[in-house]
Amino acid sequence: MSTRAQKYVLFIALMLVLFPACELIDVEPDSNDLRDKFIGTWKFNEDEKKKSDLAFYSVLISKDPTNSAQVLLKNFGNLGNFYTTYGIVTTNRISIENQLVVSIKISGTGTYSSTGIMNWTYTINDGADEITYTATAEKT
Repeated sequence: MSTRAQKYVLFIALMLVLFPACELIDVEPDSNDLRDKFIGTWKFNEDEKKKSDLAFYSVLISKDPTNSAQVLLKNFGNLGNFYTTYGIVTTNRISIENQLVVSIKISGTGTYSSTGIMNWTYTINDGADEITYTATAEKT
């Protein structure tokens, strides 16, 4: 084998030893995501301020894949499982800015008070009536 060929083979052998193949490493999910404690199914116990009626219903909260500060609330305000409201998450709060869901205006806030409990105040305006609700939500 010529000297040139030997140098080439030696170079290739060194490259294989010095630069091993890249290996994909799983990265742990970001544990600093403020939304994590809100994600899941919540049982709402709602008390309308104008009446003494109570309503019980479930809301599914999930992360918004398009916005890292937002969550999606399915069935918020007991509008039905096909309707989704969005909320902005801060340290212990979900804020629902004025938004239109199925021609109904919704706004409010939910505050995380302890493990698995949120206290909510929100307003729903269907065009005829504007009603303010308070609710306690417990994670199931």
